[in-house]
Amino acid sequence: MKYFCLIFVCLFKNLVCLDYDGWLNIKLEHNINCKNEKFCSRGNISLKSIRAGTAIISQISFTKDHIDELKEIADLDGLYSVRSLVTSADSKETEFLSSVKAKLFLENRLSDVISSWILPNGEVIAVTFQVNNLSQNQSLQYHKGEYPINSNFYVRHVDLAPVPDTASYIQKLDREREAREKGDLKDNRSFLAKYWMYIVPIAIFVMISGVTNPEPAPQASR
Repeated sequence: MKYFCLIFVCLFKNLVCLDYDGWLNIKLEHNINCKNEKFCSRGNISLKSIRAGTAIISQISFTKDHIDELKEIADLDGLYSVRSLVTSADSKETEFLSSVKAKLFLENRLSDVISSWILPNGEVIAVTFQVNNLSQNQSLQYHKGEYPINSNFYVRHVDLAPVPDTASYIQKLDREREAREKGDLKDNRSFLAKYWMYIVPIAIFVMISGVTNPEPAPQASR
């Protein structure tokens, strides 16, 4: 089954978009009905252009064997796992693993959300797989002996946090130290800013002295 899914290039208006554009391919594998293998093919997600915002998703449909094994895992409160193998024009294959409760995947009628987290330079740092909890259990969709997987795919952009310019700050401190040693550093502060630590104690002392030694009241004339 193939269908198109719109990718939201920027989640928020103030979020930095990609500085990079290129193709991206995500090979999906899962851990059920794989015979002797730990993981086997579930499908593929491909993007000719990340900036263009269109992904082609091709996935298998589950058979009765898939559902039976998924139910067995759910009865044991086990996990349904998806392995994502990511390749792009500028990077080697990178592997990401994500899991959910098999029971939740069944209750959600094999509907899931797959997100690819990408830095502004186009590097994929994570691929997550999750399901949305439904308010009530509903029956699985069934068509011609198969159970289709319903996936929504999104590109999530990660904005890098600002990095403090430590080197420039250290250089500034070194220049100020050298200037003080040479006597070239002038103090442009005001008189109060320079000597407040001397003025404040004197002012407090004068105030206290005025309170403890009040002037005698003048005597009334006779």
